[in-house]
Amino acid sequence: MKDYKIHLLTAIAVLLMASPAMKAESGRPDPKVKAKVIRCDRHAASSFAIITDTKTYTACRQQLHAYRNILQEEGLGTYIVHADWQNPEQVKAQIQRLSSRRPALEGVVFIGEVPIVMVREAQWMTTAFKMNEKTWPVFESSVASDRFYDDFDLQFDYLGRDSLRQDTFYYRLSSRGAQTLRPDIYSARMKVPAQMKGDHDELMRRYLEKVVAAHKEQNCLDNMTFFAGHGYNSDCLTLWRQRPVVYREHFPQAFTKASGNRFLNFRQKEKMKDNLAIELQRPDCDFFQFSEHGAPDIQYINGSLPANSLASCYDHLKRSVASYYEQYKGTADDEPFLQEAVDSAYLLPRSAVSDSAMTVYQLRDSLEFRDANLYLDDLAGIRSEPRVIVLNACYNGSFHNEEGYVAGFHVFSDGRCVVAQGNTVNVLQDKWEDKLLGLLAIGERIGMWQKEITYLESHLIGDPTFRFTPRAEDQALLTELHHDLVRSPENAEVWKARLNDSRPLVRATAITHLSYCEGNWSCEALQLLQGDPSWTVRMSALMTLSTYMDENTVAGLETAFKDPYEVIQRHACQIAGASGDPRFKPMITDLLDRRKELARVPFIGQSALKIIDGKAFAASVDRIGNQDLSDTRHINVLRTFRNNRVVAAAAPLCALVRNPEYSEEVRQVAAEVLGWYDRSIARTDIIQELEHSLQEDVLPANVAEEVKKTLKRLQRK
Repeated sequence: MKDYKIHLLTAIAVLLMASPAMKAESGRPDPKVKAKVIRCDRHAASSFAIITDTKTYTACRQQLHAYRNILQEEGLGTYIVHADWQNPEQVKAQIQRLSSRRPALEGVVFIGEVPIVMVREAQWMTTAFKMNEKTWPVFESSVASDRFYDDFDLQFDYLGRDSLRQDTFYYRLSSRGAQTLRPDIYSARMKVPAQMKGDHDELMRRYLEKVVAAHKEQNCLDNMTFFAGHGYNSDCLTLWRQRPVVYREHFPQAFTKASGNRFLNFRQKEKMKDNLAIELQRPDCDFFQFSEHGAPDIQYINGSLPANSLASCYDHLKRSVASYYEQYKGTADDEPFLQEAVDSAYLLPRSAVSDSAMTVYQLRDSLEFRDANLYLDDLAGIRSEPRVIVLNACYNGSFHNEEGYVAGFHVFSDGRCVVAQGNTVNVLQDKWEDKLLGLLAIGERIGMWQKEITYLESHLIGDPTFRFTPRAEDQALLTELHHDLVRSPENAEVWKARLNDSRPLVRATAITHLSYCEGNWSCEALQLLQGDPSWTVRMSALMTLSTYMDENTVAGLETAFKDPYEVIQRHACQIAGASGDPRFKPMITDLLDRRKELARVPFIGQSALKIIDGKAFAASVDRIGNQDLSDTRHINVLRTFRNNRVVAAAAPLCALVRNPEYSEEVRQVAAEVLGWYDRSIARTDIIQELEHSLQEDVLPANVAEEVKKTLKRLQRK
């Protein structure tokens, strides 16, 4: 079977050929709108806003009010705001108006046709998205993100409206606001996928009715399923084996009996999608997480079928040779390839690469690929029963996709699923996807957990107010913790007092939120990393340490390299590589020598060693100042150092920013690349150099704008 990436790239190429352009408009959109606001209960502890368009409100009025009523019964004061929205500014103005009132606004949900914002020039806020915004069409090279609405510290410059998609608007991140994501409220989308069959208003009504039913249930989180798909995290079995240890900390009630937890793997069956279809329709499953590769309309489950007989080995050989032959057919290398590969190396008949044979192979590849993965039409026939589904995969949450998207098919199915987490673009395999996931087990609203997942592309599809029933012994903790998360997310006194709590979830939440507070909390983080028995607490402590990159971080990474948890070791390698600090080189080398059974850690560790050593990038460093390069080639060289923060590149990059002999575009890219050095030992020197460049007041406006953004990134503002 051909690799799924080939199919994905082909699909993207088709999209690009038909991609519309951005329609530039003069001025900023008018934020004024005639909106109807149905007020919330002012005596509630906190508030929530249902934001919808007038058409959807009219079609679903009864269900929307039932949703509002059940939330207010739970003590969550709920607004309904509807209007004929013309642009995102109108929506944002309404949200900010509500956030200035009492009770405190904790979240919003966008139902129906609410304007979509596509963000540009903020790729460091994503985990993996690195598409060239100058050469790729604007729709594909932008990130659909509701951080425009839920993070009030961000500022954006309006660029224009999509020429075909009237609900889509383009903005770039401005230096006027923050350069670090920290949403003030949570948000979610309820948007029926365009490709779903049936009356979409009726689908929305039925969905809202099952949301209300879910809120009336008494259902604690005591049953979960985790699935690892082909090719994810380098298929590391050690990581998969450790998942139960970690998820037992997250969801203790799911481990009180054998039937409460299931950990599935693509290796368990050649056609695992059939098992997953059954598992998704199991009515007692509360939580289901997929960790896999994905596309807007596909969940990638299995890879190429294994060759398990002589006949299948021979068949694989013929198909592989034919696939390579396609590259040479009709060229000067056609006959030499046939003589070497077919006649000499493999002794295959020429008929094995004939046109008719290749047509058969392609058909079989397509059918096998179809059988191996979950498509939208597969999902259309599945009743997704888990109340919560997490899609740790690329593109599965692409609510802006015109045809349909995986998360929407799960949520709007006839099953009991009410909310899914997904990503609008591609996502890094090594992201910290289960950060504070245990909040769900104590009965916290899923939106409060999502608020902790601070990535530009990460979104909830469905009801963000859903929560599992807390156990009696967790009720007091839930009340206290929810209050602190809503009212005091950056209050150091509150979180420091919780560091010695007996419950791992509380300690993990405390050290995580201390990293958001003023001051340096690396001593506290180091103490937890070196001595806490909880795997989730130690991981939280490591990530807090990484925000300071001081001597405590060095001591902490030395400990992390020896931690039994693969995820801690892997992230320690990432952090060490980003620092460029040569002190980590022998530590990483020792780790790789000791843990040869790991699959993903060696990949990350070897990359970190290359960055620290720098020799592999010496030629690229030398080319930073090469004036003979075209702008396109020069920019490609510079972007090498986004993910490879070689210390030796910092000084020539700074010099390039100041040098008027280079184009403004090249200088702007150099300034943007320097912002990726936020964990580097060169960080302080870069800040000094860029501040000096700004003080000289000789930088072109667009270069100065980028420098301001980079300085805030390096200063973590």
